[in-house]
Amino acid sequence: MEYIYLIPKSIKPFKTNKPSIYLKDIYAIYPKDCENELKNICLRQYKEIISNYDVIHLGEIIQSVNDKFPNLHLNFLKPDDIIIFFDDCKKDRTKYIRVLIVSIVVLMGSIMGIMNFHADVNMAHSQFMMVDAITDNPKAYMPYFQLPYSIGIGIGVALFFNKFIPTYSKGEPSPLDLKMISLDAEIQNQLRKKK
Repeated sequence: MEYIYLIPKSIKPFKTNKPSIYLKDIYAIYPKDCENELKNICLRQYKEIISNYDVIHLGEIIQSVNDKFPNLHLNFLKPDDIIIFFDDCKKDRTKYIRVLIVSIVVLMGSIMGIMNFHADVNMAHSQFMMVDAITDNPKAYMPYFQLPYSIGIGIGVALFFNKFIPTYSKGEPSPLDLKMISLDAEIQNQLRKKK
């Protein structure tokens, strides 16, 4: 019995006019001397694509390979069902407008969040007391304290998300990147459960 190792590729969305999905489209095949025999095994054929994604179960892959090569033993590096996406490749003319609207909404939400937090903890009184301890006229000197404080909040957020100094983390993912990865994994798990 010969052992074959299948390593999932990073799959880009397929065009909606693609009639068939082959093993080579979604897996790297090892050992390489067996790749030519296995790469053109058809896993799915489509007459009409009605959904923007499809799930190919591992059992289907094993069945398709064993129908042609019954003596092969398949080993999957990542034993998850494969999700493939379809894209009609139309240009999205509203993308930049939507990004602008979402950016404005997120910016306004973050501004309101910070303002409400400062109101809840009575930050104005705290700052007034600090300036009063340093100077003799806190009302006159308060803006000189609040301006660098406000700039510092923005710089702190940028540093937290590793956007201010891109080489600071030596290629490590930022907290936002990690959250996006976990969100993507959760979406894929939900799509697998639907099929």
